[in-house]
Order: sequence, then C-alpha cells, then structure tokens
Amino acid sequence: MEFSAVRQPIYNARKVKVAYQVSFINREQLSNKCIPAAVFQDRSDPRNLSDLLERAGLGSYSDNKTMIITFDRETLKGIIDYFFSSRSLVLELSPDEVFDAELLKLIRTARKSQYHIVLNEKALLGGNEKFLKYASHIKVNAAGKSLEIIQLLVNKAQKYGVRIIIENIVSDEEFNQYRTLSVDFFKGSVFSKQDLFEVRNNKLQEGSLLNVFQHVMTEDYCYRELTDILASDSKLTHKLISLLNSVMYGREGNIYSIKQAICFIGENKMRKFISLLTAQELTDTRPEDIYNKATSRARFCELLAIKMGRRRAVVDRAFLSGLFSNLPDILGLDMEEALDMLKIHDDIKKALTGNGGELQQLVDMVIAYESADWEKLAKLTEGSCVSFELVPRLYRQMLREMKTDAYLLN
Repeated sequence: MEFSAVRQPIYNARKVKVAYQVSFINREQLSNKCIPAAVFQDRSDPRNLSDLLERAGLGSYSDNKTMIITFDRETLKGIIDYFFSSRSLVLELSPDEVFDAELLKLIRTARKSQYHIVLNEKALLGGNEKFLKYASHIKVNAAGKSLEIIQLLVNKAQKYGVRIIIENIVSDEEFNQYRTLSVDFFKGSVFSKQDLFEVRNNKLQEGSLLNVFQHVMTEDYCYRELTDILASDSKLTHKLISLLNSVMYGREGNIYSIKQAICFIGENKMRKFISLLTAQELTDTRPEDIYNKATSRARFCELLAIKMGRRRAVVDRAFLSGLFSNLPDILGLDMEEALDMLKIHDDIKKALTGNGGELQQLVDMVIAYESADWEKLAKLTEGSCVSFELVPRLYRQMLREMKTDAYLLN
C-alpha cells in the first residue's frame, strides 16, 4: 500500500542537496503531516524497516538520500520499541507534541537505539534543555526572526553539540548570514531562485534563443521561419538537436535537422522542447534544482490537465504554465515584466499573474501540493474535475517520469 506525500529538499552549506523532508497527507486531519502508523504494521522482522518504507512507496521520494520524516508520539513508540534504526531515516518529532517527562524518556530510548531525532526549536526554550542531550538535530524556523534571535538559538543548540537545520530561507543574503553561524543544513525557497546578476549577464538575453522562443509561442508558427532563425546560430541548433536525440535515445533513428525534428515530433512538441531548452539555458549557471523545479511543475500541471480531459492545446498551455510558474526566480524580474519579455500566450499570462482561469487553478494545485499545504489543496480540488485523492498519484507518476525525459514524446 502506497501513502500520499510530498518531498522538499534540504541542503548543506555548499548548497548540495543531502536529504529530503517528506510530509504526508492525513485526510482526516490535514494539518497532521506525520507518517501514518499503518506503514509499520508488518512486524515479522525488526530488521526490515527500510523494506517497509520502500513498500509504502517512499523509495520514489528519496533518490537514495536521507529522508527526514515526521512522527507523532504513538507511532514513534512503536518504531523504537521494535525496529532497528535505519541509516536512511531521520525521525522528526511532530511540532504538536508537548515536551513532557514521557517524551523525554521516549527520546532518550530512541537515542540509545541509535535513532537520529530532530526536535523543533521549542527544545531551546528554558526548561527544555534536557531534551537537547538526546536530540541529533534542532530545526529552527527563520520566518519572522531577526539574525540576532537566530544566532542566540543556534549558539544554544551548539553548546549541546546538536546539529542545526534552518528552514524558510528566502534569500541569498539570509543564507550567507546563517552560513557564517556554522549552521549545518538549510531549507527554503532560496535554492530555487536565480541570481539577478547572473541573469542579466546571461547570453540568452541578447541571443537567438529568445527570438526562437518568441516565434514558437505564436499560434500556428511557421517552421520555415523557425529553421531560418536557427540557421543563424549553429550552436543553438546543435543544442536543440542534442536535447531531442537524448530524449529519443533507444528509439529508431536520430534527428539531424530542425526540419526533420518538426516532421517527426510535430509543431506542438517542438514548442515544448524549445521552452525546455530556454528554461535550461536560463538556469545553467545555478544549481540544477531551479530547472528541475520548473520541469517538475510543468509535467505535474500537464498530468492534471490530461486527467481533466482537456484538449491538446490546453494541455500544452498547462505544461508551459507550470514550466514558467517560477519565472521571477529564474529571471530575477517580476512576473509581468518577464512574461512580456518572453511574449507568452495570454491564457498563460493570465494564469501566472493571478487573474484566474483554469490554468491558474492547475498551477495553484501544484504549488499547494509541493508546499504540503493540504488545506489549500482540498479547497482547490473541491468541485473540480480532479479529486484530492488523485493529486498524490499524479505527483508520484511525475516523480517516476522525471527520472527520464521519455514522457516528452508521449
């Protein structure tokens, strides 16, 4: 049995992704993001904790990295009383739990059993210091706190030898400040944002790719004109053909020209490939997560539109809406300015500027899901053609498909 969840990356001080925070959907209580106790019902072997997590579908979330999973008190009891610890699993205590004597005993037992335990910043409050002796990590929420407050919390945690995770980091300035405090791990939207200086110096601002992109964004674009534009930039043509052939790897034949590519995959899919190449080139100076976030959103939106039974043109626009939903992060511009520069279809522009429509609803669903905002997702799916229960299945499908690019030819 698979369980519904979403993953959010965690980075070290070098901006290398080292773990995923996995948040679960509990339909009866959407604010509860703990792992369901039903995952651990099989008690045939105390050594098979990793196997249980795999059977619950968590293998698709981990990418062979450590997973940080939230537990409530009762589920935590059942784990540490029976199962051996797993190197790939870090247990985070639910923020709803009260710091009392029973919990202290539980945390102490978990530490003796070699489990890694993450506590929230309540453990740093006066009177809770005894919990710090048994925690491996403390998670500090940066939202609404000054650097001075963060420093006080970090200093206290470090006195006990506890590693620190700071979450909700939104800017490079914040990240660099926290890094000077010798913080260990970081989480936040900053890792999917482009640096403004890098963007303004990007060759695409002045190169032919922008012209190519603007051309294919028009309805019924002319492939002969597209070929003429690309003919002036052999390097760009080579990149596009290389991208096409990498996706088609293992299929019969190769693509050698733009005309051949359009004949093979069609004008609409060519629009998709050029959009992907544009996003790829715009993010080539930054961590790959910026591009991965854009393409993941694109496919997620596309799957939702397909399940809604929408016509091909709407499905294609759903893909592009997802792809460019984090355009301000990619370009360092506000959304309207970025959309005007790229000359994107009016329906997509309407969706991405918050002016309503079905495409905006799709993008909002995707963002709500990746943010683990289950209450908002429930409101968005209510009365729509997509049920709340279907969205997690499409998310898992997207994760599987993003391991290859073959879905682009479907």
